[in-house]
Formats: sequence, structure tokens, C-alpha cells
Amino acid sequence: MKLHRVRVVHRERFGNHALIRYVWNDSPPAPGQFVMARPASAAHALDPFLARPFFAHDHEGDVVSLLFEVRGRGTVLLAEEREELLVSPPRGRGFEIRRGPVALVGGGVWVAPLKLLSRRLEQAGVSHDTYIEIPKSAPGEYAAWLAQGYPAARFVHTADPADAPGRLFEEIGDLGRYSTLYASGPAETLAATKRASEGRVVAQLALRERMACADGSCYGCAVPVLGDGERSYARACVDGPVFRAEALAW
Repeated sequence: MKLHRVRVVHRERFGNHALIRYVWNDSPPAPGQFVMARPASAAHALDPFLARPFFAHDHEGDVVSLLFEVRGRGTVLLAEEREELLVSPPRGRGFEIRRGPVALVGGGVWVAPLKLLSRRLEQAGVSHDTYIEIPKSAPGEYAAWLAQGYPAARFVHTADPADAPGRLFEEIGDLGRYSTLYASGPAETLAATKRASEGRVVAQLALRERMACADGSCYGCAVPVLGDGERSYARACVDGPVFRAEALAW
């Protein structure tokens, strides 16, 4: 997998989240696609050894943005990078744009791919509603930034992680008025979306899996799927990371 050196044009931190914008003049990312990224500094050439996968958060003009939670050494170094990154071209299979009205569902702090999706839906004239769950543990700076980035969204503030998916779908209400649900969130939110949509509405889920090669060689990102009534495995990096809910063997 080839990584390209790109110029960082903006860097921002809010709580334990970071936003990085960089110049990208090649093929634009589609909503739900991801890139592999690592610091470009020679001091961190092999530190960490593997690049990290991130959903493309947004794309406007020649600038791509990545939104991620700062959790370990790899994301700490990326969040501190001021000049250049090494990034891959957009990879994977993203969301399929469908006729509206549709709903965007963001669970917890995992909303990264929904901004680019909402932009493309607006450009295509697709009517959409956005619902975002804000857990009590989310830093205030991050919650405030989300409110600015999604001014028309309905925010659901939750205190108990176990009850969060239920509260989110209570706010959404009748799913029958939507043609599609687009969901990004922790496993509990994605599982709740799959259950709620079954037999009622099409749902597309953006999965977050650990990735190493990002080209399908290592099978490190395998997820269980159903095909012709048989259980097998698909690779999130090439067969996803967005999957139809009914295809997942959860």
C-alpha cells in the first residue's frame, strides 16, 4: 500500500478528539471510505510501525479532513503533526446514496463519516435527518463542536451507555418514514440499528475494525457475514467498511 506525503493545512483539538485537514489533489473520497495515515516526520518513520485507518470526515475543494479520538501513541503523534502526513488514497466501499428521506444515526463520539455523507446528500438533493447521541462522558468542547458542525441535528444526551441505543431510537421514532438508515457508532449502536431496521427499512452500517494491510491480504479485519444462508467472513478493508445490516451475521 502506497502512502503519499501531504501538507497539513489545519489542526484542531477539542477534548480528546482531533481534527486534521490536509491537501489532497487525487481521487476524492466517497462517504464511508477510509484512509490509512501516519506521521511523515523522519523521527517517527517506524513509530508506530503500522499506519492507522480513519474514515474520511469531510472533503471540500482540495482539502480532506480526518476526525479521530486520541487514544494511543499513534493517534497522539498524528494529532501533534503540524506540517505533513503520509496518507493512502481513499479505500474501501462506502455508503450507497439512495433516494430520501433518509436518517443519519451517530452513536457516541463515532460520527466521523457522517459529515461527508451529509454533504453529498445535500448536493444530491436528498432529504435527510440527523440524530446524534452525546454520552455524558463526552468532553464539553467536543459536544459544542458537534453542535456547530451539525446545526440541524437532533442531539440525544445519555448518561448510561447501556441505555444509549434505546434512547437514540426513541428519539428517531417511526422508522417507516425513511428509506434508509446510515449508521456510525460503537458496536451497541450498530447492533441496535440492525435490530430496529430488520424487515422495516434498509440500513447501512459503517464498521470500525482494526486494520494492518488495508488491502485484504492479512484478514485481520474479517467480519462475519451471511450469504446464501451460509456464514462466512468478509474483509472490512475491501468488502466494507460499510455493510448492509442484513448481510452481517451478528
